[in-house]
Amino acid sequence: MKEIDAFLSGLFAKLPNLPENVRSFIVKIAPYLAVIGLILSLPAVLALIGFGAAALPYGMMGGYGMMGGYGFYSGALALAFSLISIVLLALSIRGLFARSTSGWRFMYYNALAGGVYAVLRFDLFGLLIGTGISLYILFQVRSHYK
Repeated sequence: MKEIDAFLSGLFAKLPNLPENVRSFIVKIAPYLAVIGLILSLPAVLALIGFGAAALPYGMMGGYGMMGGYGFYSGALALAFSLISIVLLALSIRGLFARSTSGWRFMYYNALAGGVYAVLRFDLFGLLIGTGISLYILFQVRSHYK
């Protein structure tokens, strides 16, 4: 992990910095965004666990292609990474409110997990844009966490 951290630190250090007032604002709202993300993730996990099974008989009307793509593999992968994300978000909230390194670190692991999920789904756009922006913002505000 230290090699990945060093590589990403060097990579994002070459990019332009956000203004200090923007970074401070991000640090202030980060715990609230984590709480909102946690709350919004729960219905998706419930759907992946099986509460969405009630919709399966209606799949023929909308087409099965709209319901998941790769079948069991896709659903199991989505469930696993959703659960990982929820746990990491939950673990980060206390640290984000306290502005401690542990909160930042859990958010960092969450972004890396999102990147791994994007790679496993062959989602280049999600990897470059979603994970890239998340990591850029995280490395911009890293100095605010002690």
